[in-house]
Amino acid sequence: MPFPLIERSEKEIEQMIRKKIETNKAVKGYHKLEVHITGKRVYVEVHVLLDNTLSFEETHRIATNIEGEVKNVIPNGRVTVHTEPVGIGRENVWELVKEIADGTPGSRGVHNIHIQDIDGKLGVDLHLEVSANMTLQQAHDVSNQIERKIKEANPNINEITVHIETATELVLREQSGVQTELESYIQHVAANFSEIKQISDIKIRRVGDVLHLVLCCNFDPNIEIRKAHEISSKLEKEIRKAYPNITRIDVHEEPAVC
Repeated sequence: MPFPLIERSEKEIEQMIRKKIETNKAVKGYHKLEVHITGKRVYVEVHVLLDNTLSFEETHRIATNIEGEVKNVIPNGRVTVHTEPVGIGRENVWELVKEIADGTPGSRGVHNIHIQDIDGKLGVDLHLEVSANMTLQQAHDVSNQIERKIKEANPNINEITVHIETATELVLREQSGVQTELESYIQHVAANFSEIKQISDIKIRRVGDVLHLVLCCNFDPNIEIRKAHEISSKLEKEIRKAYPNITRIDVHEEPAVC
């Protein structure tokens, strides 16, 4: 029987992750693989290099697959996969985006930065964390500032997508005792909707004294966005019935991996 993950060193876990990444044929290379163990949780961050002709949808799918493979090794890990196209001075672009986004007033940090070559220009996709106390307008003002600063710093970047998230404290499984039960319930309810292909990335977060649920709902890529929103709303309603103490639910709708 293998040793429990928490008894392995960061170096041993890193080697296990390297094997998972290197078996993915879409990956042209990788760098900045970092593994940190804090208490019972393992944090992983890695930059993978992909063909510069891939679309954002394809790079997202590959990044999601890699994240899933890594989580097979570390089920309770927090995994961040950044993607970069081959051959564009990628490190400098990533560092530029990271520095600007992190340093803009109102930003609590960024993660999951994806850089893509689009018809000779660069596209950037990133997740921005802001205070949960911000208004929607304030959050979008921060997002717009980041987009403007990045384009001014590198005119070759002409397409930027910023996903706004609240910077919140994760409620650990061992502290709440509810996440495993909640995950099982969500999967059970989602099975009633044939359009939902998969539920993933279920997280419970605490914002002050209230609980915030975040999850990813994967649909057929060809489903109408109106229909996907309708199903997500029904799923959210069922979850609220069973868990009224969850005051906020964010459902991210994404195309399922075929």
